[in-house]
Amino acid sequence: MTTTGKTFKWMLWSPGGNFSAAFDNFITSGFRVQLRGNALELSFEASGTCSQDSAEALAEKYVEALRKCLGMPPYLMTEAEWSKRTTPPFGGMRTISTNREDRNHVASAMREARTAMLVSEDETLRRCYDLIQDAHERMNTPNDQGAYFAAYEAMEVLGVYFGNEEKAKAVLGNIFKKAKTAANAKRHHQKKEQLQPQPSVVVVEMATKVIRNYERYLLDRL
Repeated sequence: MTTTGKTFKWMLWSPGGNFSAAFDNFITSGFRVQLRGNALELSFEASGTCSQDSAEALAEKYVEALRKCLGMPPYLMTEAEWSKRTTPPFGGMRTISTNREDRNHVASAMREARTAMLVSEDETLRRCYDLIQDAHERMNTPNDQGAYFAAYEAMEVLGVYFGNEEKAKAVLGNIFKKAKTAANAKRHHQKKEQLQPQPSVVVVEMATKVIRNYERYLLDRL
């Protein structure tokens, strides 16, 4: 039985450890692909129906892309299989260290794997995904100005796609203008009478919502 919006879940196993530092969220082939640590979830969000076979084929394709980029052999397993392998005393796994070098390696691998998955998808969406990843990586740093710049550039990319800001706002909603204005505030010296810039985490969240609206726009056109 296939139903619109059906969700499929797997766990990623690798003899080299886990993927606790890995997080991604993107749309391809009508599916939302979400990687949250070792958990991989595919949700069909396009109109029509999907099959378990199509979801599994896409998941295997993504894992293969990760395998090439990470240099380690992850593969899919069910949550039940995962539990048997990781529950003491019969199971267990070594956790990959989460120093900056490892996090950067995982982030780079996710970007490359996502790009490989989206090679035939909308170029504007691919660019937005890269920029919002940049924003997420920089928003928790001591100097988080790069997060504002990346969020602003993502809004600029969308504005160019639609031709101008008014057209982008008409399709993506008022959040588009709000996100762009909030991201732009940190890019210039503030006058005393101006409000202080919002925290980078808030700005990045707003920009992410705009990108989700753009995803919906593309899905509705399929």
